[in-house]
Amino acid sequence: MKKNFLTIALSATAVAMAVSCTDKENTEPQDSGRVPMQFAAGSPELTRTAIAEDGKSVVWSEGDAIGIFDTRINKFDIIEGAGSSAGTFSGFALPDAEYYAIYPYDETAAISGSIISAALPSVQYSVTDGTFDTMLNPAVAKADASNSLAFEHVAAMFKVNVEGLSSAVKSISLSADQSLSGAYKVDMDQETWSAVAETSETPAGVSLVGKDDADLAAGPYYMVVLPGSYTNLTLTVALADGTEASTEPVSIEVAARDIKETTVDAADFVKTEFGFAPTEDTYFSYKGASKTYTVNASAATVWTLSSDSDDVTLSATEGTGTQTVTVTLPYSKYIYEKPYTLALSAAGQESKTLTVTQQSCVDPNQSTPVGLTSTDGTLTAGNAAAMVKTYDKFKYGTFIIKFSEIDLTSGFFYMNNWEGETYLAIRLGGTGNTNHLSAGGNITLSWGRQVNFGFDNGWDGRWGVTPGFTDYPAVNDMKELKIEIFPTTRTGTEMNQTLSRKVYINDVLVCDNSTNVGDIWQNGSSHEGFQYNFGIGSDDEHGLGNGSMTIESFEYIPYSAE
Repeated sequence: MKKNFLTIALSATAVAMAVSCTDKENTEPQDSGRVPMQFAAGSPELTRTAIAEDGKSVVWSEGDAIGIFDTRINKFDIIEGAGSSAGTFSGFALPDAEYYAIYPYDETAAISGSIISAALPSVQYSVTDGTFDTMLNPAVAKADASNSLAFEHVAAMFKVNVEGLSSAVKSISLSADQSLSGAYKVDMDQETWSAVAETSETPAGVSLVGKDDADLAAGPYYMVVLPGSYTNLTLTVALADGTEASTEPVSIEVAARDIKETTVDAADFVKTEFGFAPTEDTYFSYKGASKTYTVNASAATVWTLSSDSDDVTLSATEGTGTQTVTVTLPYSKYIYEKPYTLALSAAGQESKTLTVTQQSCVDPNQSTPVGLTSTDGTLTAGNAAAMVKTYDKFKYGTFIIKFSEIDLTSGFFYMNNWEGETYLAIRLGGTGNTNHLSAGGNITLSWGRQVNFGFDNGWDGRWGVTPGFTDYPAVNDMKELKIEIFPTTRTGTEMNQTLSRKVYINDVLVCDNSTNVGDIWQNGSSHEGFQYNFGIGSDDEHGLGNGSMTIESFEYIPYSAE
């Protein structure tokens, strides 16, 4: 059974004490302009340092330090009053300034005008006296004319009671849709001082743990949090035996100087099974997508998550306790359904895996026969052709095909994108009309002008062009084919829209057909672009296709004018 929080609000009172003297002195560089000073600090009811036996009043502790702001923060150490509610602090500051103070001292704290900026730690440590960590619960003050400080707390606390346990407490954590810890600001010009959390895209929780991974000291347990309006606020207590219990998520308003109290009973604790939460949503479209999965782990379990491929982007590669992780895949570049394995591990836990699968970037059933395995993208042709076809249509972009093996005894590698009478084709190897880039066809623009596609001076009446090339390896030695199809311009003619086409084999430019080439897609054309077929070509005139090729990837990189 889960419980809700019981709210107890306690107000804070401040006590101002007179300055006292001491023989202890700090040192300050001679040229800083700062002089030795002392401040008397009253301790509000909940200032940590230590909670007295009555559970409400507090006292300063040996080693406490406060920060005094002039133009910067200056450290002032306690020199008198440890064990009492009035302490004297000594340090250096500029003379005749308006002084603001913050407890605890934090060298990263800053001030701008009347605005103090500081941070509340998300990881807090339990202590042996069952209160909360020294130098933790923030308070601020403004010095009066006699350098007395009346501190006022700007954060709040949660008090957690754990009853009837047979195992030690390992950790206690708070989480919400908003940040419970982290960077905050205090406006000292306000009548009532309160920490205001700075916005965070990733809400920060609070965890109470033992130092050096030790079990927590005996309770009750105190956790310091920033004031705020919280939704889905959940408290989780984890035990050393791997069980844990959580409260029901609540929406709650937490004001500065509040104490929120709850009790968790031994009967509430259950074992959290480590691993991925059950899901059937593991299939990704070829277009790429993001899907969210849940990692189940006890609150004290620190885990790591990895993938077997750089194609996978994970929103988190490590975490503590149960949380969600977003898995993102890009546009697919594999001509087969590609599996990816996510590996989850944690100390003392059996490692778990989750396999997600992405749809092939091409339709493997576009021609017959097609031999296409589900794992390695191998196309096999016997006295025929073996082609695959992209799902999408493309106008411009870079197209990269990578091969791990090509073993053709006849036929040729072929890539084309027939669209009625308009086409662009590349043919490598084989016999007859080989090793060339072919383009042709025409289209009518929206205002009635007919545009020819693919020739020298592509706006005249000729039908096609076939630039050949020979400076490339044999087909069976091809490892990468890259085609760049970009819009470009030319000068000196009325029709200056052109289409640049370049072909690279094994990263060597073998064909440059980038000038004086008509572009059917600009100047008002509604042409959608082409789908691409590629694989092993075969026809009666130039020989039947025999052999196989294993295609590692087909990658499309959209065109960018930048």
